[in-house]
Amino acid sequence: MSLPPDIQIGIIGSGLMGTDIFYYLSGFDCRLVWICIDEEERRRLVSAFKKKYDRMFRNGLIDEEGLRRKKQRVLISTSIGDLKDCSIVIETIHEEAADKARLFDDLRPFLSNNAVVVTNTSSIQPSLLVSDEAMRKRFAGLHFFYPVKMKNIVELIVTDHTGEDTKRIVGDFTDYIDRFRLEMHEDEAFMLNRLFLDFQAQAFRCHRDDGLDVKVIDAIVRKYIFPVGVFEFFDAVGIDVMRRSIVNYTGTMADSDFYSPMIDCLDRLLGEKKLGRKSGAGFYPYPVEGPPVQMPAADVQVRTASLLRAMYINSAFKALEKNIWPQVDLEYAVKEYMAIDKGPFTLAVEIGQDAIKGLLNRYYAKTGFEAYRPSLLL
Repeated sequence: MSLPPDIQIGIIGSGLMGTDIFYYLSGFDCRLVWICIDEEERRRLVSAFKKKYDRMFRNGLIDEEGLRRKKQRVLISTSIGDLKDCSIVIETIHEEAADKARLFDDLRPFLSNNAVVVTNTSSIQPSLLVSDEAMRKRFAGLHFFYPVKMKNIVELIVTDHTGEDTKRIVGDFTDYIDRFRLEMHEDEAFMLNRLFLDFQAQAFRCHRDDGLDVKVIDAIVRKYIFPVGVFEFFDAVGIDVMRRSIVNYTGTMADSDFYSPMIDCLDRLLGEKKLGRKSGAGFYPYPVEGPPVQMPAADVQVRTASLLRAMYINSAFKALEKNIWPQVDLEYAVKEYMAIDKGPFTLAVEIGQDAIKGLLNRYYAKTGFEAYRPSLLL
């Protein structure tokens, strides 16, 4: 890789993703500048960082010289001016376009002319966040997935303005930190999250139309499809975060009615101030209590799982239709994202593409929703 040997990386934001990215990057031999919101937060972050590495030293995971060097090469600050010597700056603040845009305006005077800036946004087109022409050339999206250490995948999202040098530098950086990347233009951004959108929306329709409890649907998903249920995933990410992202993804889609049960349900929870795990309640109360889930009859389980799985596989084939990445790359990315052994294309072969297509065609004929239309590649 061609990054400078003593590269300095900046991280702005100390929420879930900012913290996770910081601690992942702290495992590499680079200089880090971590910007947080105020002095109280800075003291908390400094204390947590020192405790973590002191504990690693006591447990023999790092020697005394390594501990000294690590502490010397990390700066936790409240001043964006401390980013002045950074070659790459990663923004991770909350998912509000106006706040991100203001931050980049404030940041611009402090950066060197060659500094590359990336946003970890999961739903906002990067070109909407920066207006300065010079900065646009050095700007892109770099979408990490949580937890960063466990998800060997990032999305590099480029705009019409992103320079070739910027693409190369970000590509070298992702190689340096050992993350597999999918590169895409912002018109097709956040493909992995969007790939699961129809699957998630169908889970909400099963809840509303079929009367299945969210715990039952999650149990079916865990049993037949993924290791985590739809509703527990929403709770883990945050109802407010998921709602903002889904609205951004579906804003220009023709099938708004298909997604309305999902958005309506999220709006209701937000109105009740139920944000998921972080607020103590979402689709589930936390800590989760109560008797084991009473599963429906086997035929109901299989019917529900078959439709949900078909929606997920169909979306993967529709993504492949765009001819942006090889099938093997998309298969790998989905497996990494969902921590599964078999990706959508392997499953399609095992289940049979004709069976999947037939199931989807029945729903498409009945409803007319584009979400059910089988991919041309099925």
